[in-house]
Amino acid sequence: MRPVPGLNLHTLTSSVTRVAADAGRLLEGYFNRLDDVEIRTKTSAADMVSEADTRAEDLIRERLAALLPEAGFIGEESYDPQAPRQELNWVVDPLDGTSNFLSGLQIWAVSIALTDEHLQPLIGVVHSPELRNTWSAARGMGTTCNGVGVTVRDHPPGGNLVNAMLATGFPYDIKGPDGQKNIHNFVRMQTNFHKIRRLGSAAVDLALVADGTFDGMWELKLRSWDSAAGILLVTEAGGICEQISGEAYTPGDDDLLVASRRDLLELMRSILRPTE
Repeated sequence: MRPVPGLNLHTLTSSVTRVAADAGRLLEGYFNRLDDVEIRTKTSAADMVSEADTRAEDLIRERLAALLPEAGFIGEESYDPQAPRQELNWVVDPLDGTSNFLSGLQIWAVSIALTDEHLQPLIGVVHSPELRNTWSAARGMGTTCNGVGVTVRDHPPGGNLVNAMLATGFPYDIKGPDGQKNIHNFVRMQTNFHKIRRLGSAAVDLALVADGTFDGMWELKLRSWDSAAGILLVTEAGGICEQISGEAYTPGDDDLLVASRRDLLELMRSILRPTE
């Protein structure tokens, strides 16, 4: 990836971290009075959005526009597939884990990435107010959690790959082909690895691979805003992000396979390949 002239990634990452923290404070205000939160649905009854999501995205968009007026904006709650992609683009999920948030479960996060025109991330920030963690990365500068450098885990507890702790998630249309495919994948992976977790936030899953809590994750049908920040956290921490097919992963691709080490990734791939 060619450098972007005049772009100081280190300084910009610090600014993005402050924007994510401000959005987190706004969301915390709603989280403490969930009975008053207005909720509507999008693609299905399970695909919910609240006024907290939209207000957080508005705040983030305004602050990011002040940082880089020339950058495009791809946000979950205002996504326009017809909008032209710019040389630089903000890719934002203002509240990843909305269902958790609306149920009072603390696993949710603000996810902000800056990407190039091909959606390859230059900056990634995942801020989880209730977990009290902010993970950040800039291209070529490593990954931090709360300002301290982190790396992916060298080996699972006990040393054997079958002891790996892995994460996954499911599309909102669980009865559709992708939902059914991942149910079968989940059963196969659970049989082989035993330690599979489903937290409900892909951004948090990826951050926890980056800091060595999880050994890997996989998911189908993620959107670009679900993964753009998180995959940079993982790769800058020494991990691997690919498609299940083995092709390079770009945010928005149909499937994502992530692991802390190559042999684990290949073992996961060998189990995930069947599509029935």
